[in-house]
Amino acid sequence: MALCVLVPFTAPATARATATCAQGGPCREGNVGPGGGIVFHVASSPQWWGTSMEAKPLNRGAGLPWSTMPTTSLFTGADAARQIIDHTGIGYGRENTSLIVAQGGPTGSAAAYVDGIVSGGKSDWFLPSKDELNSLYDFYALHAKPAMAKAPYWSSSENGPNYAFYQLFQDGTQFSDENGLGNVASNKQLRRMPVHRGSGFGALLFRLVAVRAFGDTAGVRPATSNPQVTGRVCTDVGPCAVGDTGPGGGIVFYDAGSHKPWGRYLEMAPVETEFEGIPWKKLSVVDRQRPLYRNDANGLAKYQRVRSKAIGMGFINTKRIVRNYGAGNYAAWKAWELVHGGKTDWFLPSQDELNEAHRVLFTAVPTINTIRRSFYWSSSEYNYDTAWTVNMKDGQLFDREKWKVPDPSKGVKAIRTRAVRAFG
Repeated sequence: MALCVLVPFTAPATARATATCAQGGPCREGNVGPGGGIVFHVASSPQWWGTSMEAKPLNRGAGLPWSTMPTTSLFTGADAARQIIDHTGIGYGRENTSLIVAQGGPTGSAAAYVDGIVSGGKSDWFLPSKDELNSLYDFYALHAKPAMAKAPYWSSSENGPNYAFYQLFQDGTQFSDENGLGNVASNKQLRRMPVHRGSGFGALLFRLVAVRAFGDTAGVRPATSNPQVTGRVCTDVGPCAVGDTGPGGGIVFYDAGSHKPWGRYLEMAPVETEFEGIPWKKLSVVDRQRPLYRNDANGLAKYQRVRSKAIGMGFINTKRIVRNYGAGNYAAWKAWELVHGGKTDWFLPSQDELNEAHRVLFTAVPTINTIRRSFYWSSSEYNYDTAWTVNMKDGQLFDREKWKVPDPSKGVKAIRTRAVRAFG
């Protein structure tokens, strides 16, 4: 009788399960990453810092100060101001953390604590930059994960020798406490958030979240930025560079790198088109009776508001606001009806679009496209009563009452309105 040998069955390669994100496979936002954190940011292509970022909120380390050297900047030299701005961006958290530790030592600071963590078999965790932390907040606000505390979290980005950025995971506001907002001469040494006038939030301990970047890389870390007016004029089809005069007569401040559903480039209208002291809303409308967002097929209203902050949402936001309120003396309408440089497609920028304008235009030396040291309205709604603004003095992000108009007798200053347009 012939001998029968049993051979174990091996599935063909095409039938084998694809490795998960945690196992080194492709990652999507919401996956568990290789370090056991929640993936909250995935780039459309490999970047100099990697492709994806994962986050782990820490139960320990609350109440640590940002730095053990609270009145010394991480940056020196002629380009220090530009380095501070650049290091608020995506990709800079790891370098920021290393600089803080090198400056102040391996213990005693929030950055040093995170830098020393080994978790999930990974030792390359860091304190996120300002924009990395904001990206995490937006993901958390939409998906309720990872399990963040309703508390302030340190970023690794400073705003000068005495101040560092942090973000409130109660609502997404970002502060550095500069310009008197926290009534402190320096916040880098604080263990608790100062109480902000009118915010309603108490002096909670600063919390920590560990972040790590991973995945394929491409290119090298960019040199220190130096945005300048180029003197060139570009067309609606491009190519355009930051600092060019756009086809609408504004200054190009953003290039997405490739065509997106909303376009590729953003230009900001010149200072002579700016409005000062007009409210965000049409004052005759009661927003609770005629809400801008409703719980509908597009999702819960609170989630639609979070999505409205993104780059590429300014036109959609403005169109929605104008349809809801109609004509009137308010920010979105003034931007919507603007005609400049032969273009009629101007709009009120979203929060992230306005934040990018601050990073590129206001902080350039010399300043590109005159922007005041003031609050500017975005088209992103916070809730029924308030909308997001960007403080062009320093890039702080927080909400202001929609009906806000200047009142010198009460010390209420004007909020400004500047339109942008997308093209390409």
